Amino acid sequence: MTRVFRDTYKGVHIQTFAKLKSFEIKECLRVQKSAQGLTKLTINNSHAQAEIYLYGAHLTHFQPNENDPLIFDGLKSTITPPHSVHAGIPICWPWFGPHPSDDTKPQHGFARDSLWVLHQTTQLPNGETRVVMRLNADEQSHKLFAYDFTLEVTFVIGKTLTLTLTTTNTDTKTFTITQALHTYFMVDNIADISIKGVQESSFVDYTDEKKEKNESNVLKIAEEINRVYIPTQSSCYIHDQNRTIEVSKSGSNSTTIWNPWKESGIHDLPDDSYKNFVCIETTNALSDAITLDPNTSHSVSQSIRLV
Repeated sequence: MTRVFRDTYKGVHIQTFAKLKSFEIKECLRVQKSAQGLTKLTINNSHAQAEIYLYGAHLTHFQPNENDPLIFDGLKSTITPPHSVHAGIPICWPWFGPHPSDDTKPQHGFARDSLWVLHQTTQLPNGETRVVMRLNADEQSHKLFAYDFTLEVTFVIGKTLTLTLTTTNTDTKTFTITQALHTYFMVDNIADISIKGVQESSFVDYTDEKKEKNESNVLKIAEEINRVYIPTQSSCYIHDQNRTIEVSKSGSNSTTIWNPWKESGIHDLPDDSYKNFVCIETTNALSDAITLDPNTSHSVSQSIRLV
């Protein structure tokens, strides 16, 4: 069963809440309003549960059936535009981190702070659920990024959660982007986890004047960490107390690992909440930036599962 959105007005998608309700899939996917009035999708299929907001195309929950959540929900956090939340999987695009030349522009770009269009919902034969959302250039985006584009994100929710972000250059000029699937993973206690997959890799250490270093051992975290591992296409494995989470990827040659540690000063990460997440981000960062000629596309993808 597939629901596809085709209504347009002057080339712009128009989606009322009633129209969005037509995307629902019986006993699987519901379109709802949050307490703050934002539209979200709640998915509950034979494999897992998930929650995705149209604002930011932001997945805030993923939990395989009969298991604890894999994604840090940030239960004390609330999506309240224009504030993003430090939880779930924010989409950083068309730049990752500060803008490379203009620090007045928003951190991590504008995709995570934009209202996306719900394009398609599908219940797949294997019981998984696929959701497709799109973001197109408009008058507001041109103020920050002076190019025409189509950005599409596809979520596949099953025992494995897969996200694929595809950028298409619909402009007449070439442009360059950096980007991230800025994933917050739920852990029991960050001091007790280990991360495999980046050993023997070089990285840029943003907590130490951007010095280039090498990782020689399995990663343990005991302080603030902000590293871009490059080049790397490897999968990462988070070994928590009673489980292992695999993070595999494609279309990315850099991986960012981040946790702000104590007294981060981040408004929606109070108290000791830093202990319960680690960010392993599938990125195109630094020299892994993507340059797209007109009428070309690039996809970056990330899959998350228990092993």
